Amino acid sequence: MIKLSTLFWLVLVSTTGFAMFAVKYGVQSLEDELNRTKRATIAEEHAIRADEAEWAYLTRPETLDEMNRRHLSLGPIATKQLRIGLSEIPMRAAPAAADVPPVVEPPAENALPTIPASTIAPASQEKPTEGAEFVKPAAAKTFARPVPPRRPRSLDELIAQVSASR
Repeated sequence: MIKLSTLFWLVLVSTTGFAMFAVKYGVQSLEDELNRTKRATIAEEHAIRADEAEWAYLTRPETLDEMNRRHLSLGPIATKQLRIGLSEIPMRAAPAAADVPPVVEPPAENALPTIPASTIAPASQEKPTEGAEFVKPAAAKTFARPVPPRRPRSLDELIAQVSASR
């Protein structure tokens, strides 16, 4: 028969062995996670360096000049455009009513007739009748698509187009 002390030491050794086994695999999984994090950090640093190189290329004067000619066709700034302070910048005039495109409403199909507000009595004076029908709201207004503006030739024209579009 097994003595009680032998049984105790057998349980203790096996429990310690299982605990060491669990700690070993726990440490391995943490090391794997650390390695994945390091690889992700290296990949992000590489992407940041690539973005910085691309930004340096795109902000070179030669590249900016070529993109200006291709997309904007802007000219150099004239000395009359330079301002020293905010007080020297003229205020923009409010857009005229002729500049605002008219609202185009398509003809509503199956539209119900609307009842003028003057013919409707206030709710406190009138009790609802059985079988009363409610009028559906009118369709939402749609706006005409704006015509794409032409390319500005100078910074002043670009600013005028932006201010006209607001």
